[in-house]
Amino acid sequence: MNEVGKKVAADLYLIQMKWVAWYLSIVYIAYFAIVWFINEPDIRSMSLLTFTFQTSTIFMLVCGILSSTVFLPLYVKNGVTRKSYFEGVLLSAIGLAITIIGLTTILSWIVHVLNIQVFREVVLSSLGVNSWFMTSIAYFLVVMMYSLVGWLIGLGFYRYGGMGGFVTIMASLVIVSLNDLLWSFNTPKPLMGLLTYHIPVPTIAVAIIASFAIAAITAIAVYKVVKDTPIKIT
Repeated sequence: MNEVGKKVAADLYLIQMKWVAWYLSIVYIAYFAIVWFINEPDIRSMSLLTFTFQTSTIFMLVCGILSSTVFLPLYVKNGVTRKSYFEGVLLSAIGLAITIIGLTTILSWIVHVLNIQVFREVVLSSLGVNSWFMTSIAYFLVVMMYSLVGWLIGLGFYRYGGMGGFVTIMASLVIVSLNDLLWSFNTPKPLMGLLTYHIPVPTIAVAIIASFAIAAITAIAVYKVVKDTPIKIT
């Protein structure tokens, strides 16, 4: 990665971290309030990490869309090449996903260690007892996928207009649905949720490798669109 790409990554990361500060503060307050006041077994067993993960998919999807509709023309008009823009956005998205999942994992552990009565029913890991590290990696991969498809959707509308945007939405539904097949998390399932039969979930190792492969293919597709996207003069 060249120096311009690193500067774009740092600049974009700092901008989006201001959004993250508000987003995480609201989510954390909502989580503690819900667990504290609602006496439902499913809610009382949900960890802060899992609760934040559910909303972070949407947050990263929106960040991905804004990366193309707002920041692509902004950076290119200021002399940044499309390659440097792509590298910067990709690196900042990775940093953002690591920050959200990492911070929340640490806070979840602090809550767990404090052993507060109201949080004693919380299940820290969605992948089984003592699998918090693998759960964090899996959550990171899933939220990164949502960031990439958001980026692709935004590019579709910016580059090709309404019809192109519709095509990228359909492609994104296929991408997230394929990724859903790898994990048994409660993320939105726009296509897989329509299936009436059960599909076995693969092992964690297979799921991680397959998620990496899907993410890499999606990132390549994003780059192919980015490098041919003209900037609109307004």
